[in-house]
Amino acid sequence: MYRTPNGSASDLPPSYENSVPSSRSASPARTPASSSSSSNSQTRKPKNVPYRPSKEQQKQINLLTNARSNKPVKNLSSVSSNVQTEYFDVLPSFEMFQSLLKRDDQQFQEDLSAMPPVYGDTTHSRSSLPTTPTARLSPQQSIDQNLMSVSQRLEGLQRDLGAAADDSGLLPVMSTAEANSGVHNENVAVTRETYGHSPLDNIDRLEKAQHSPIDIQIFVTKGVPQIGVGNELETRLKEYTSGEHVNGYVIVTNTSDAPVRFGLFTVSLEGTIKSLERSPHSSRKYSKILVKKVLKMYDLSAGYSYGYLPNSAGIEYEPGSLDESDGCQVGLPDSRVMEPHGKYKKFFTFKFPHVLLDYACSDSIMQHLLPPPSMGVDKTCFYNRGEGIVLNKALGYGSLNLRGTPVVTRDYSFDDLSTSYAIEAKIIDSVNSKEVFSHEEINDAKQHDYVISKSAQYFLRFVPDVREQVEYCKTHDVAHYTGAGVARKFMEQYQYNTTWDAIAGENRQVEKEIEGKFASKQQQQQSLTEMKMKNLSLRSTGTTVLDTGDVKREPSYYISSRPREILGKKKKLLGSSTMKVGESTMRVRVPDKMIAYSTPRLLMKYNEEGPKNLYGRNLHDILDDVEVEISYEGDAKPQIASVDINVVIWSYFTEYPLPFELGYDFFYKNYDDSQTPEEAVQITTRNLQHLKDKVSHYIDFVKQNNVEVSKDAFTYLKAAEKLGVKKDTVRKYFKTAHVTDHWQVHKGASLQWKSKLKVPLVVDNKRNENLLPTFQSCLVGRVYCLEVAVKLKGVEANDASNTLTVDVPVIVG
Repeated sequence: MYRTPNGSASDLPPSYENSVPSSRSASPARTPASSSSSSNSQTRKPKNVPYRPSKEQQKQINLLTNARSNKPVKNLSSVSSNVQTEYFDVLPSFEMFQSLLKRDDQQFQEDLSAMPPVYGDTTHSRSSLPTTPTARLSPQQSIDQNLMSVSQRLEGLQRDLGAAADDSGLLPVMSTAEANSGVHNENVAVTRETYGHSPLDNIDRLEKAQHSPIDIQIFVTKGVPQIGVGNELETRLKEYTSGEHVNGYVIVTNTSDAPVRFGLFTVSLEGTIKSLERSPHSSRKYSKILVKKVLKMYDLSAGYSYGYLPNSAGIEYEPGSLDESDGCQVGLPDSRVMEPHGKYKKFFTFKFPHVLLDYACSDSIMQHLLPPPSMGVDKTCFYNRGEGIVLNKALGYGSLNLRGTPVVTRDYSFDDLSTSYAIEAKIIDSVNSKEVFSHEEINDAKQHDYVISKSAQYFLRFVPDVREQVEYCKTHDVAHYTGAGVARKFMEQYQYNTTWDAIAGENRQVEKEIEGKFASKQQQQQSLTEMKMKNLSLRSTGTTVLDTGDVKREPSYYISSRPREILGKKKKLLGSSTMKVGESTMRVRVPDKMIAYSTPRLLMKYNEEGPKNLYGRNLHDILDDVEVEISYEGDAKPQIASVDINVVIWSYFTEYPLPFELGYDFFYKNYDDSQTPEEAVQITTRNLQHLKDKVSHYIDFVKQNNVEVSKDAFTYLKAAEKLGVKKDTVRKYFKTAHVTDHWQVHKGASLQWKSKLKVPLVVDNKRNENLLPTFQSCLVGRVYCLEVAVKLKGVEANDASNTLTVDVPVIVG
C-alpha cells in the first residue's frame, strides 16, 4: 500500500516522474510570448524543474550526510518534523538481489575490508559474463548468444527429463526447488554460473554441520526495536495476519576462543508445508519427508551484504557501533571474521503477504495462491524436539520451553502434517574454502560443497484475513465469487458439479495424450490391430461427463434433506409399539456470511487486547443465525424436541500439486450424479475410490504400454492417487438453541404442516477448539459445513430416527 501525504491510501505507487528528479537538463521555464498565453501558463505546471527538498527534509539529509562523513557519530536518532510521513512498499531490484545473495565460491572468500580492484586490473577482477574463446561480440550478438545458450540448455533439460523417466514411462518427481526455480531460471537469459545453481537456490537441500562455534539467537519484539534500550519481546501467543509486520533482531555469537570466518548469512521469513512418513525401522525416524516452500522472503538489510542497507522499518544506526544495552556490535564485520566471543546484531522487518507469488501454484488457481494458516506442528523442529509438544487441555495449547517454539492447538490437522511460518537465520559456508573449485563444481550443491554451519528458527502463528480474500474474489469475479455472495458459489458447485467437471477435463487431457502417443506409434509401423486393442483397453473405462444442462437452480439457495419417516408410539393392551405417524423434510438456506475464526481462550484474549485486534470483525460479516424450513405431512401437529448445529470439517492432503479446487459437490454429491440415500461419509468414500480407480487404470495402462506422459498429466495422476480426505465433526461448539416453532397447516389429502425457524448461533467453545480459516492450497486444504440437526418428538429421546439432518457449506474466517 502507498500512503499519500494527505494520509489517504493508494493501490498504485507514484510515478517516477513525480518521485525521482528527471535526468533531462533542467532549464528555466520560458517567458510567455503574450498576455493571452500568460493566464494559461499560470495554470500549466512547469516541466523538468529540479527537485529541491524542503527545509525540514534538508535538515535530515544533512544529519545523514554527517553520519557518513569523517565526523564520528555514535548512534543516530530520529528527528521529529512537521512533514507528513509517506510509506512505500518497495521491492529490491533483481540485480540487487542477485549481487547480495546469489554467491559463488569466489565471493565467499573475498575480503570486503580490502581495497577494491582498480579499472584495468585483470588479475583481481572477474567478468560477470560467461567467457568465450571467440572475439568480443557486439551487443546484439551477445543477446543472440545468450538466447542460443538458453535454448541449448532447455533442450538439454528436456533430454535429461526424458532419459530420467522410470520403468513406468512416467516422468520422475521434481522437488519444489527443481520444479520452480530450476525451470524458471533456465528460461531467463542471465549470468549462467551464478543464478539458478547458487547455494541459496539449493539451501533447503544443504546438509547441516554437526558442530559449530557459532550461536544464533532470534528475538521478535512487540514494536520496532531500538538501539541502546531494552526492547520488549513478543510472546509465543501472538498471532499475525495478512499485511502485518514482524520486527526483531538476530544476535550471532562466536562462542570460541579463536576467530571464526563465515560465508553467507541470510535472514528470511518462510512458509513451509511439511509431511512426515514414519519409518518402520528403528534406525531412521522418518522414511520420507515432503517439504514445499509456499513463502520465502529475504530481508537484504538483515543478511550479510557488501555495504550498508537501510532497514525497512527506519532503524538508524552506524555500522560497527556498539549497542550498550547488550554489548553487541551492530552489523557483521566486512572482513567476514568474527572475533573470539564477539556478539553481532542485525535487525529484520517482514510483512506477511496477502497473496503468494505465482510460482506457488503452477495452475494459477486463485485459492492456491492465498497463504494458508498455521496448522499442526513441525515435529522435526529444534532437532526433532517438536515431537514432545503435547496439548495442554487446561490451556488449550501446547509448546516447548524454548524461545520461538511452535504452538500446537486442537485444529484437527492430519497427523505428521504441518503448515508453519518461521523466521529463519542461516550461515552457509564452503566445506573447503581454501581450495578453489571450478564453477561447475561450485554451483552443484548436491556435491556437498556447501554446508549450513549454523541455523536458527523462530516460529510464528499466521492467520490469513479471509474477509479481504472474499472481497477480492467478489471484486474481480474470481472462482465464481460474484456480487451475489459466496452462497452462489457453493450452490454452483453443488448443482453444476464443478469439481467433477474439472476432473473430467483432466481425464480427457490424459486420454488425449495417450492417443497422441499411439498415433505416432502407428506411423512407426505399428499394426492396426494392436492399435485398436490398446485403444479398446483405454476406452473401456472412459471418463463420465456429467450432464448439467437440465439442472434447476433454486433462486434462494436452499439445500434439502431427503424425506424421512417420523415414528411414534402406538399404545396396546400389553404395552406399546412404534409406528409411522408422518413424513417430514427439511431445507436450510446456504449462509452468505462467515463463522468467525476461533482459537483457545488465552490466545484470543491476548490478541484481542493487543495493539491490533486480530479478531476485529464487522458484525455484518458474521453469521448469527441459520434459516430452516420444515415440512411435515401427518394427522397430528409435530413438535420440535431439539435443534443442534455442529461444525463439520473436511480436510484433504496429497503429495503432488492438485490442479483443481475441491468443491462442496465432491463431498456431498455422487460422481455419477445419482440420488442415492447415502450419508456424506459414504458419498465421499465412493467418490474418492472412483477417482483413485480411474487414475490407477491410467497409470497401469501407461506402464504396460511404455507410454510417456507430460509433466502436467503425471502430476495430476500422482496427486489424485495420493489424495487423502478425512472428516471431523465438532459438537457442542455452539450453545444449544431454544426455538419456538410456529406451524401453519394446509389441508389436502392429508394435513401438511410447515414451519420457518431462525436458529441462533452463539459460540460456546468450552473445549478450546481452533477453527482455522477456510483455505485450499495445492497440497492441503479445508472445507467447512454446518450440520443442522432438528429432532421431532415421537419416540425415545436417544432415538435418532426422527432427526432431520442437512449439511450446508460455510466459510470460516
